[in-house]
Amino acid sequence: MLAIGNPFQIGQTVTSGIVSGLNRTNVGIEQYEDFIQTDAALYPGHSGGALVNLGGDLIGINTAFMGASNSNPGIGFAIPINMVRVVVDHILETGDVRRGKLGITFDDPTPALVREFKLTATPTAPIITKVDPGSPADLAGLKAGDIVTDLAGAPVRDTSQLRSRLGLLWVGDAAELTVMRNGKPTVIRATITDPQRARAK
Repeated sequence: MLAIGNPFQIGQTVTSGIVSGLNRTNVGIEQYEDFIQTDAALYPGHSGGALVNLGGDLIGINTAFMGASNSNPGIGFAIPINMVRVVVDHILETGDVRRGKLGITFDDPTPALVREFKLTATPTAPIITKVDPGSPADLAGLKAGDIVTDLAGAPVRDTSQLRSRLGLLWVGDAAELTVMRNGKPTVIRATITDPQRARAK
């Protein structure tokens, strides 16, 4: 695997390494995170460059690095190409990135949340802890205490995954969530809205 960039403005450079991990979240770089982790050396100027495999296929866009020193390249992160395609297609269609808002706060299950919402068992999927009044989630019928098990028909693993997948929904998209409520699954559809436009009205 090769990382291409222009570190420190010294000219085009190629470094090599391996893919150390996939679907990296909780890195603390962005609100929506689903990174490829690599040990290829990345430095200032690599961001925006290509991460390619040995066959020349583009697999990601270099984004950030952590912990680099003179003797240690640190850990590099790249945005996966499938996510890049979604964002690029949206920009070509609308001219900008218009991330919307569903209007929920959620967290991974903890004993305290299980007690607060009087759940009979500890779930593995995220629990909605707050629904903003008047938000798309509120209007669609989502409630605090709902357990989000699926989004668009695909299982939800944890809060990081749910946050990243919701982050790929744009203004006007419909979010179809399956939630467990009182032990029964319920499918709820909510249309993503632009919070800035909503405030301007």
